[in-house]
Amino acid sequence: MPKSRLSVVALLSAAAVVAAAACGGSSSHDLIGPDGDAGSSGTSGASGTSGTSGTSGTSGTSGTSGTSGTSGTSGTSGSSGSSGSSGSSGSSGSTGTLPDGGAIAYTSAVKIIVEPSDNGQALLDAINAAKTSVHVTMYLLTFNGPVYKALIAAKSKVEVKVVLNQNFPGGQGSNVSTYNGLKAAGVNVVWAPSVYTFTHEKCVILDTATAWIMTMNATDSSASQNREYLAVDTDADDVKYAEQIFEEDFTGAAANVSGKLVLAPINAKARIYALLKSATTSIDLEGEEFSDIDLTNIIAAKADAGVAVRVVLADNTPTPSQQTSVTTLKAHKITVKSMSNPYVHAKAIVVDGVHAYVGSENFTSGSMTGNRELGVLFDTAAEVAKVTTTIAADFAAGTAL
Repeated sequence: MPKSRLSVVALLSAAAVVAAAACGGSSSHDLIGPDGDAGSSGTSGASGTSGTSGTSGTSGTSGTSGTSGTSGTSGTSGSSGSSGSSGSSGSSGSTGTLPDGGAIAYTSAVKIIVEPSDNGQALLDAINAAKTSVHVTMYLLTFNGPVYKALIAAKSKVEVKVVLNQNFPGGQGSNVSTYNGLKAAGVNVVWAPSVYTFTHEKCVILDTATAWIMTMNATDSSASQNREYLAVDTDADDVKYAEQIFEEDFTGAAANVSGKLVLAPINAKARIYALLKSATTSIDLEGEEFSDIDLTNIIAAKADAGVAVRVVLADNTPTPSQQTSVTTLKAHKITVKSMSNPYVHAKAIVVDGVHAYVGSENFTSGSMTGNRELGVLFDTAAEVAKVTTTIAADFAAGTAL
């Protein structure tokens, strides 16, 4: 079978400096470190999410952990639970089955909002329209920002509960002012369980009926300056499990149930790897951070088998581990690109134009195995097409590395 020319848009994330740590972070980036991928250099303060996605050495995968040539490329190392994600298994077993032999389960009741488009107004309107409850888990929530104000306003009408990430890599950024402000306003807010390296999840559950599973933080600039995907999930089972995850994390119990959802650190590697292995014609990937070596090897093997690939990462100075992944892809004749405007804070995959992933998990070992993250796999044709079209446009606008 002739080998297709593969194009991976590597949009590498810039590590944004949070302007005022006491303000809970005004930038829309995630701050360096949450994904455990050794500090990334970038500087796009305005874009708001700086290399947070797995960049700090403390995020559970220091410099080489999770992305270096040895961190998970062997048959058993680093692929725990997601059997067949190692370098060799990535080229075989393209069945898309899970490690236990089960088939991947996709959600159909999903609507995708691509940012920048409405400056986050749809999310604000949904919070304002809540009738019974607003439950939020957030990595970065700006003090006195639009979502912060919406939560305080909602508190007078419905139950509002918030789980906030407490620790940030290298002391950059803080949710302390946000936490204290919400508390003073009577909002029931708690710090996320300390068992996770970071709680990098970005989820808003409304009326136990809709779960907004997002790549986007609740900051001033995320929706206006970043490439973000918001999955509005109304699948009853997904919402039930999202709510259970929220409630257990809220009480400090550290939930480990997920249903069909992609939940880190429980099943993220297994489900994302299985999605990639199911590809027969194409893989489109857009992400802020890209350094998990097993994931890299799966994509490289698919490229060798003739699958067309486009990967989009943020325009940013790569970490050593990310550079290793990029170099590996290029060695398999995959073109890697970067894009700077909008800043790529996305975490999305489309396989064969019919199945997709959107969530908070970055494509690093630390994010998938050390953080609390939440994502969704879906097959709603029109919504998958939105992600495919956006990645294609970003790929076309990118600059080859």
